[in-house]
Amino acid sequence: MKRLILLFLIFPALVLADASTPPLTIKKIETGWGSEGIYISTNEGIKVEGCSSAVLRINSNHVMLDKILSIALSAYHTKSKVQFRVSGCTGDQMNLIAIAILE
Repeated sequence: MKRLILLFLIFPALVLADASTPPLTIKKIETGWGSEGIYISTNEGIKVEGCSSAVLRINSNHVMLDKILSIALSAYHTKSKVQFRVSGCTGDQMNLIAIAILE
């Protein structure tokens, strides 16, 4: 049991479950300085538990990167509400895994 607790203290991302955000509007979509991924900021600045930044990150190796980016750009230009699915954190940023445009 002590080893399990120690693992959670050393690797806190292990305890983070997938979470969905409330409806949000996209304020900014940008690239990083390298090829690490795409970053999305929202007007609401909502963070999921465990992540200290309100920025969402789509890793460059994500299999749906192009699809998520396409939907995000569509939502940005139409000012539509979106819901993001987040799987833990990458550093302090939320690890974005899916997106949905809401009515």
